[in-house]
Amino acid sequence: MSIEDRLKEKVGEIIEDLEVLVGYSHSGLPLKVNPVFIKDKNKIDSLIFNKFCINNLATYAYSLAKEVKGNIGIVLKPCDTRSIIQLLSEELFDRNKIKLIAVGCSGVLDYKKIQKQLEGQKIISSEAISNDLKVKTIDNEYSLKIKDFYADKCYWCNIYDNPPLYDEFIENEQKLEVEPGKKYADLQSLESQDLEEISKYWDGQFEHCIRCYACRNVCPLEICKEKCITHLEIPHWQSQRIDSNEGRFFQLIRVLHLAGRCTECGECERVCPKNIPLSKLMKKSAQITERLFEYRAGEDFKKRPPFLTFKDIEKNIKEEKLV
Repeated sequence: MSIEDRLKEKVGEIIEDLEVLVGYSHSGLPLKVNPVFIKDKNKIDSLIFNKFCINNLATYAYSLAKEVKGNIGIVLKPCDTRSIIQLLSEELFDRNKIKLIAVGCSGVLDYKKIQKQLEGQKIISSEAISNDLKVKTIDNEYSLKIKDFYADKCYWCNIYDNPPLYDEFIENEQKLEVEPGKKYADLQSLESQDLEEISKYWDGQFEHCIRCYACRNVCPLEICKEKCITHLEIPHWQSQRIDSNEGRFFQLIRVLHLAGRCTECGECERVCPKNIPLSKLMKKSAQITERLFEYRAGEDFKKRPPFLTFKDIEKNIKEEKLV
């Protein structure tokens, strides 16, 4: 029985106890999937689970927990359960309200990498077959090696078949087979430069930020969207100018807001229309938080995040030497 069939079977067993279940369904766009909201057995057949399911459906957890009176089911990859753990650690909804259906993951494909490889050609169809990805454009057909186009987070994932929290777990017979990458390699390369060069690099990135707020809206932890500082009129913090100063203001506010909270799902970078490398910022924030507070977001919902606690003395914090 395929992983999709076992997922449908399990959902069929529990759907009567749920008011709504959030899962993945087919999209009319190649390389992509859509979320589906299922309220009865008639729609269970629309569920899918494959290598295109890159989206983190935990982003719906907080809003649905507020809006829906009954129980909510969410289909999650093991890495995505970390976002639920973080929300629970901040006591943002009742654990009993959310039923977590974790599905073992064999890796998800980054469609931006594929589009870059094909140099922007219009893709009309795609199909993952064994270790190969068959892609058709208007003019050509391509066979790509799947192992070269996984999302970056897949290359250092160690919980793809071992979710840290779940109510139901569906094991995937197909395992994640990748050559392990170095999680902080991109940071190390950037930080080997001097401060002036690093600052220039980020100025060049921030000037592209158009403040579409896609990064904020897709993040499962940014729950204060309707009260965002950028939308306040009194005081008016953020102008509508598109330049590096305004882009820096918005993005660094996000980094501080998510410090000790980001579970590094990569959704912010995935949805950015200007391809700003936001994951670098978030990884750096997580790296500092782990070093100073010995805390990694999304690992233990019983452990309070460091910035939601207060201590007179933090043993690892001392004056930082920048140069």
